[in-house]
Amino acid sequence: MLGRKKTMWTAFSIGLILLLTACGQPQEPAANQVNQWLQHDQGIDESLKELSRHEREDMELYTEILSKGKNKNSHIEDLLDQAAQHINERRKLLDEADSVMKQTLEEIEGLRTSLDELSFEKEETLAQAQAVLDQYQVRAATFEGFVASYQQSLDAEELLYSMMGADVKPNLVKIKRAIRERNAQYVQVAEFRKQFNIQTKTFNSANAKLVEMDQAS
Repeated sequence: MLGRKKTMWTAFSIGLILLLTACGQPQEPAANQVNQWLQHDQGIDESLKELSRHEREDMELYTEILSKGKNKNSHIEDLLDQAAQHINERRKLLDEADSVMKQTLEEIEGLRTSLDELSFEKEETLAQAQAVLDQYQVRAATFEGFVASYQQSLDAEELLYSMMGADVKPNLVKIKRAIRERNAQYVQVAEFRKQFNIQTKTFNSANAKLVEMDQAS
């Protein structure tokens, strides 16, 4: 009798081990997985805030350069050097934000697969989680346009400053044309930024709804 009980317990133990092995690691709720993934995205906001701070300073510098540049006796070399350094700093911040966005996007398909494998979530919760990822991709596409447009605006500004700092007599017609081009580029940047901010709000709302659904379940 004892031998039989021992045999049954052994069989039960083997079955339990096989069950645990088949299940693998414990599954994380959809909201947890999404928000763990979004921790990488925080670097974008930090870079953009720093970028905005530089923009305010550089607009003052830009205005001063144009004002003093009208005076033939003004020496603006130091201001132009300072502006060139600021452009490099903004390029760096833009590249950092772009790199974070691309890295986060690279992980999105793996996250989608992980969400599809969840066995305990309600269908509406999983659908909302996928909607959050869809909205992130829309936001990322706009950000890609923002980065490209911003780089062009920096190129236009760099070209303008190089004309103003030329050793030979500046060509005023070309400089005025460069000023118009620089300003036009920044209008496009402002439009991309506006769209990105709108989509960011939409994305945040979708993610907040996912969190609420998770807490209610």
